[in-house]
Amino acid sequence: MRALWGAARIAGALLTGLYAGSVLAEAAPEIPVEYFAHQPVMADVDMSPDGSHVAFLAPVGGRQHLVVRKLPLSQGEKPAVIGPSDAEITGFDWISNERLLVRILTTEKMNTSDGRKPLRFTRTVSMSRDLQEMKVLLQRPPDNGYFLQHTPILQFIDDEYVLAAFPTDDGPWPGVVRLNVITGAFTRVRRPIRNVTEYIPDPTGEIRIAETYDDRKLESRYLRRVAGGDFELMIKNKVLEDDGGFGILGFDASGQNLFVASRHEGDRSAVYKYDLANDQMGEMVASDPRFDVNMAIVQRGAVVAIAWMDDLPRRQWLDPAVQKLQDALDKALPDSREIVIDTAADGNLILVASFALDAPTTYRMFDRRTKEFSLFGDTYPAIAQDSVSKRQPITYKATDGTEIPGYLILPVGVEGKNLPFIIMPHGGPFSRDDGTFDVMAQFLANRGYGVLQPNFRGSTGYGAAFNEAGEKQWGGLMQDDVTDAAKWAVAQGYAALMAAVKTPDLFKCAVATAPVASLERLYDEVKSSGFGNITRGLYFGDNPDALKPISPYHQADKIKVPVLLVHGDLDYQASVAHSRDMRRALERAGKPVEYVEIKGMDHSPIVTDQMKTVLQAWEKFLKTYLGG
Repeated sequence: MRALWGAARIAGALLTGLYAGSVLAEAAPEIPVEYFAHQPVMADVDMSPDGSHVAFLAPVGGRQHLVVRKLPLSQGEKPAVIGPSDAEITGFDWISNERLLVRILTTEKMNTSDGRKPLRFTRTVSMSRDLQEMKVLLQRPPDNGYFLQHTPILQFIDDEYVLAAFPTDDGPWPGVVRLNVITGAFTRVRRPIRNVTEYIPDPTGEIRIAETYDDRKLESRYLRRVAGGDFELMIKNKVLEDDGGFGILGFDASGQNLFVASRHEGDRSAVYKYDLANDQMGEMVASDPRFDVNMAIVQRGAVVAIAWMDDLPRRQWLDPAVQKLQDALDKALPDSREIVIDTAADGNLILVASFALDAPTTYRMFDRRTKEFSLFGDTYPAIAQDSVSKRQPITYKATDGTEIPGYLILPVGVEGKNLPFIIMPHGGPFSRDDGTFDVMAQFLANRGYGVLQPNFRGSTGYGAAFNEAGEKQWGGLMQDDVTDAAKWAVAQGYAALMAAVKTPDLFKCAVATAPVASLERLYDEVKSSGFGNITRGLYFGDNPDALKPISPYHQADKIKVPVLLVHGDLDYQASVAHSRDMRRALERAGKPVEYVEIKGMDHSPIVTDQMKTVLQAWEKFLKTYLGG
């Protein structure tokens, strides 16, 4: 599988374009910015194995708290709630009916090549169901990069033990330990493997597969354990060459076969069974004619479902009974996509997430005995349903004729013609936008702007050819596809054509949030990442001197529109130095620039105040230069 580095906002390189015009009809009432700025009222909703409790993340005082509620819900009963101190709660899992493993994001100063500076890393905490008892696990100083980007838990073994990846004194790479989540004690299971990036256990808890990556050779390898406990080469890929997209997703329940993602039969990834004993690709399990299928849901070491994203999330369950239920729920609610999240051990109570193009995510309980749905909660209850703009999947033709997918969002209650318009490309750049609820797009639409989110070439999920067309095209085809998105909006009548006639340039102003402004700086920065050479190969090729002409920092004198830069001072993926330097370059060139630096923010907002600052900065800037 191709390894990618970071998620630096491509908006920085592209300088997200905006197009001005005039509103022809009265807009819907404005929703207070606070309603968009807070995190979802509930996120990561998850039911205990016996169905007696549900846990979820919820914002309290602007920061994520962990909440545990007893089922069935009863009025007046107080849930268990715990909040962050000097760290942020980012996720959790039930290990048993009585205990949860909670992931927190904390900041400590570490020695880096740029001196001692604060960096974010992950810790795992074991908590009792009532959130009264807790134990920090694997308390090693954050001196190993593995903790910066990985959650160490590999597999739940039983109600008390898990397998975890953990750096040891044997070298910089993690080994595997058997960890008691109640006491915190652990014993070593496997010594580290050089250059390891992932361990894959089978359902019994045996480490059967390891993936390694050699950045000097640009080579990834899957190793498998053979008799005697040694590892041997299974598959080797030169990752900048056509590797067939082979990736191991996990074991089947028997532990004899693997599920793998591969595109050996076409341009788009599909999921297949793989016979380990005979080293042979087996039957296709799941595919999609338009989208890559390359993810799996794994429980206790066994793949239970294949997952992928078309416009909305999809699941294909391996258990026919669960798939039948999934299909029935989707049929019962045809205007949304129902995804089974959890089923209680007795099979009667089912937690369902509901996704739609025109609504925030909703969580429901389905009781198989009564055949009835009950609402568990909305993610954005303060935003009225009739104020939500529908995300419309569209395609447009690039200048060279390539069909480019994207999502169009128009304001509610406003004629969708001659609007002030925003072209908002996603970050990555190797990622994609989808049809699920997008807070920023909804906020902008509520303020009267049309929004188009193009999945330019290089975006993931649309097959290998589309993805690889974006390699080494930062500032090339990627930028051209965004420009063509603006031209398409004008041609369709969404954006005001008169402004294009009167001005020689298509865009009226630009916003860059957590941008990459200097590609030579990024070229150097990725040296310290685990995938430096492949990342540079994918993004830039082998000639760093060719990066200046496509770096905004070196083209500041050519920018003709006002620019807003927004950046967090603790951004680990795209250093705040990019925006600081870009600001100085624009000021030296005499260009109008506004700069907002948010203290304590990483690559994206994780607390309400940070998101509120971002939204208010955008709103003020857009009103100044686009009206609305």
